[in-house]
Amino acid sequence: MMLASKHYVSTFAALVVAGSLAIACGPSNAPTAAGGEAAGGGGEVSLPYTDSRFHYRIDGPGKMTPNADGSAAFIGPSERLEVTIVQGAAASDLAALASQDVKALTTSAQSFHQVSSPASVTIGGKRVTRFTYTWNAGTSTVTGKAIALTSVRYYVPKDSTTVAVITYGTVSSQFDPQGADDVASTFKWQ
Repeated sequence: MMLASKHYVSTFAALVVAGSLAIACGPSNAPTAAGGEAAGGGGEVSLPYTDSRFHYRIDGPGKMTPNADGSAAFIGPSERLEVTIVQGAAASDLAALASQDVKALTTSAQSFHQVSSPASVTIGGKRVTRFTYTWNAGTSTVTGKAIALTSVRYYVPKDSTTVAVITYGTVSSQFDPQGADDVASTFKWQ
């Protein structure tokens, strides 16, 4: 009987410690059942996504959903991640592809403002092209205010005919350039 009581006391103590840690750490940032961010946000959530069609892997801020066009995306209340694949001749010139995307965004992204020009950089040991921009992603249904996002677009080549275009964005007030690069650095061709 004494052993059983010690077990219950140990289990109870472990639950109290776990509960105290959960309270001290603030709101949960675990993904919701729908794959979005839990209310409260602001933490680091990393869920792996593997694409069987184009054979790549990336860690996203929430559950990535594949689309019929071959892209995959996570759209949360404060973060977004999208991966598209470009194949063919357009994939051979990353700078030209990035410049073409900048031109397209000037007319398609509301309140588009280019923060940095396309440039070649090394991220996660890979040579990639990237640029940064801000834009308005609509109106928050909670606050009624515009959702100002800062996004970084990365071009990660597989070979001269295939490139992954990774677009990561977060609300501008929480944007961290290193955090964006950290997300992009998890991308791996398989």
